[in-house]
Amino acid sequence: MADLTPEEFIDTILIPEKSSDHICWGCTGLKPVLKDSKFPPADIIGWCTKIHWPHYWCLADFNVVKKCYVFDAKKK
Repeated sequence: MADLTPEEFIDTILIPEKSSDHICWGCTGLKPVLKDSKFPPADIIGWCTKIHWPHYWCLADFNVVKKCYVFDAKKK
């Protein structure tokens, strides 16, 4: 069994509802909508945990974001 970092472990058990090419998808601050979740509207891909803390910024797939001042790339 491979040793996983905490981030890698979370990525294996918390499966997002959908994937996207949105710039926020590659950020550590994105909290994605989880698979089989019934609460959020269909166009929401997740919430940014870095902008407007403690009230998370809602992200829709159709929002055009070219650059973000709090973007922190996920380590691969």
